[in-house]
Amino acid sequence: MLALLRQLFNRPLFTFELLAISFFINFLGLATSIYVIQVLNRYVSHGIDATLLTLTVGVLFAIVLEFFFRQLRLKLAQGVTVSPAYKLLMMVFTQIVVIRSALLNHLNSGQRREIATSPGTIAKIYGPNTLSTILDLPFAIMFVGVLYLLQVEVAIVASIFIVAAFFVAAISHVPLKTPLQQQAKAANEAGAMAVSSMRCPDVARAFNAQPQLLDSWQQKQTTAIGEGRKVESRRTFLQSLTKTIGALMGVAVIGVGAKLTVAGEMDMGLMIGANILAARAMAPIIAFAQLGSSLTEAKRAIELLSGFSKLKHEHQKGRDLPNLDGGLFVDNVSFTHLNEKNPIFESLSFEIPHGQSLLVIGGNGEGKTTLARILMGLLETTRGQISINGIDMSQISLSWWRKQVAYLPQEPDFFDGTIRENLMTLNSSITEEQLIAVTTEAGLNKFLHNHPKGLDAQIINDGANLAAGVRKRLALARALTSDNKIAVFDEPMEGMDASGRTAVSNVLGSFIRNKKSVIIFSHDAGLVSGTDMVLDLDQKPTPKLTYRTSSLRGKNE
Repeated sequence: MLALLRQLFNRPLFTFELLAISFFINFLGLATSIYVIQVLNRYVSHGIDATLLTLTVGVLFAIVLEFFFRQLRLKLAQGVTVSPAYKLLMMVFTQIVVIRSALLNHLNSGQRREIATSPGTIAKIYGPNTLSTILDLPFAIMFVGVLYLLQVEVAIVASIFIVAAFFVAAISHVPLKTPLQQQAKAANEAGAMAVSSMRCPDVARAFNAQPQLLDSWQQKQTTAIGEGRKVESRRTFLQSLTKTIGALMGVAVIGVGAKLTVAGEMDMGLMIGANILAARAMAPIIAFAQLGSSLTEAKRAIELLSGFSKLKHEHQKGRDLPNLDGGLFVDNVSFTHLNEKNPIFESLSFEIPHGQSLLVIGGNGEGKTTLARILMGLLETTRGQISINGIDMSQISLSWWRKQVAYLPQEPDFFDGTIRENLMTLNSSITEEQLIAVTTEAGLNKFLHNHPKGLDAQIINDGANLAAGVRKRLALARALTSDNKIAVFDEPMEGMDASGRTAVSNVLGSFIRNKKSVIIFSHDAGLVSGTDMVLDLDQKPTPKLTYRTSSLRGKNE
């Protein structure tokens, strides 16, 4: 609720208009009580039809005006809530695309989905109706004040019940916080399992994983349902308690009013009118109490997004180097994964002069892909420095740097969309002729010619609808859309058939003939021959760098 109030405080003039309209709404709400009192005291006592007609026309006019002001407030409230909701959506998506990859990789699919949907949850809960309920709360005092003017004893009785109901409503979020957190945690885990099962259907079937998956999912879902029942039970209890307090107030007001009427201190009209006023004062309290679980859920979503917004970004600012010759220097670099103690490698140093090539070898888990991601600026070193043309990488624009590098990851990822859209991510101004050239060079032509939509073929589920070799060729074509000043190829032959390997070899040969710096990562030292240097990550703690004759360079030149 504080977040909603902050939105109001940030727009004082708008807030004043909303409060003014809310005042008129609640002020006009007095008309019904006055109408009842006047009809019972004046018309019933004297039976003058003109009096009844006048009173009825007046109260109908007040009811119509109240409806008009409520609609006006609803439209104004949308102006307060819709724009911040859109900004929140923009903030979340902007955060998604600028946060360091390593931090996002530690979120499971359930957590990612919750983060993505949190702005919608907040917008729905902190919508115009919630804002209207909160704006009506202070005016409960106005109805109680009128009660005090009419009859002090009845007003005191009503005040006691109204304060009690407000106290229950105000603390209603406390018993809901823990079960809501537990429910969200279990639901996230169950959701993550469901997503992974849909993303990897063959695994569940080929390895008979259905019983294990179902058992694990049922445990998590049972926990989520159990915590959800706690939330619903406590929410219902608090709402029922508030309504019961309201009902008890009605009994007390009528009881005290009846006694005062018999004693001659009140009349019948005043007693019934006082009951209506007390009920009108209690109405926003009961409505506020019904928001308890929703406000708690919104608060949790805000806290989640607050923590998400504090995750570290990739550095966005930096220099564009006027002339890049491909020279790269790695000095005393060490890297340790998040939440782990042992480094993947340490004291790593090597230099790749302009036009030279390096083969990085090592077994599974020895850090080849990690080093490739470090060179792309996707991971930050724990210690050490990486320099490009003598400039520290932290001072260079990552956006500019990535346009210079032909990067082929070991496990290529793609966005849902067309092949054309995925090939244009690095270079949005690439021409049709250039797209044909890079797809031809990557050996993707046969697939594109055989597909009825060609470059407009759809990629879904991160490319799960494509064969592994096609994915790798597509990733190679995407790499070639860069300025190709330097190449970083991680396991380039993996998943490739003979023609695919030939395409990769031709691309690498072209880079070397054109004196571009090349870094190749492979678990097989014999797979790529003829590089100028070999870096062995299997050597611990300091990887070993050796130099050799560039037979590949000689063959290509």
